[in-house]
Amino acid sequence: MITIRQPKVSNCQNKSRLNAEIDVDGVTKEVWFEVDAEYAPYLCYERSDAFLIGLLYWAMLNGHDIVCEAPVGEELLYQITADLIPALVTHSSVLHPSKITAPVDVDSLPNAGAVGTGISCGVDSFHVLAKQASPNGTKNLQLTHLAFNNVGSHGTGAKGQAAYAWHKSRAEAFCEQHGFKLVLSDSNIADAFTQSFLVTHIYSGCFAIYALQKLWRTYFYASSGYDLNDFSLVNSENFGAGRYELLSLPTFSTHALKIYCEGVALTRLDKIRVVAEYEPAHAFLSVCGQHPNCGKCRKCKRTLLELYAIDRLDNFRESFDIDYFNSHKDWYMIRFLSKYWQRDPYYVRIYPLLKNRITFKVRVLAFLRCGIHAMLKNIKNKRLERAKKSCGALVAKS
Repeated sequence: MITIRQPKVSNCQNKSRLNAEIDVDGVTKEVWFEVDAEYAPYLCYERSDAFLIGLLYWAMLNGHDIVCEAPVGEELLYQITADLIPALVTHSSVLHPSKITAPVDVDSLPNAGAVGTGISCGVDSFHVLAKQASPNGTKNLQLTHLAFNNVGSHGTGAKGQAAYAWHKSRAEAFCEQHGFKLVLSDSNIADAFTQSFLVTHIYSGCFAIYALQKLWRTYFYASSGYDLNDFSLVNSENFGAGRYELLSLPTFSTHALKIYCEGVALTRLDKIRVVAEYEPAHAFLSVCGQHPNCGKCRKCKRTLLELYAIDRLDNFRESFDIDYFNSHKDWYMIRFLSKYWQRDPYYVRIYPLLKNRITFKVRVLAFLRCGIHAMLKNIKNKRLERAKKSCGALVAKS
């Protein structure tokens, strides 16, 4: 059983925290969410909403029901219990149908009417800005604030704090240079309740949104780049939460706080095309946690090849070493073709744009690379099989 105690706000110098004690089978942990003191009036201590969302998937995965001392918003509670939990449980053999016991609040909370989105300086993040910060966009949906939250994406412990500090500095620099109001937050939720961020990022992200639900009227949650055809609830504990964001984000959206799944109908290549023309992103695009980007990791290779496919590499000379890419183009193309042959969806989408740039040399080397990888994988599988048989024989003898 998880009991979420009444949330409280505490202040220390120029920071304010929303705190709640979380009792798990008699063991109490404190979860906090911290912002600059100017945002203290918007921290939602009246309800358990934020903590319920943040711990919901952890509770289901670990077999817990939830009791909330403070009320939960009527729409939010209904949508979680009537839609989200049953849908997830139906398609998983390990998730618990967590029962939620809480007072219900039918009233509306005061709201500052802010329109926000997260600023990670990644492709998905900049796509939101390119669309919603445009003076040609919908007037009532134009961004008023950007948010940078520390709820698990940077890792945990000292290493996570260091990553958070680096990414925060990039977000601060971008907002200062381009005139955006930045809402910074920190939290210990990822340390207190360890979860796979890939599997639970929507819950962690909406925890941060609801902690400040008296600030936000509208929030654009950048979609994760999954194609609509990828929607699935099957064994959700093993896959990224973005696969079913078309269910989870509407579940966490109410008449008082609208959460949009921005860009959900677009492929990553569609987003890259937009971001490539958004000038503020050119010097700040960050896909691997370095600046300039390393250019060699999985995310960097994919992004560079996408930019190459649409002939926009030179726009991002401040973010990538474009000269290195041009002088090592065969190396990149060999990996592109290998991934395409493995039916990687990102590379399948850009193949029509790059197929006429594939040389005979690249085809041969990509073929050899795939063959070597297949051979090594086969050797590894045979070794594992022999190890299993040996263990089975030892168990039988004992």
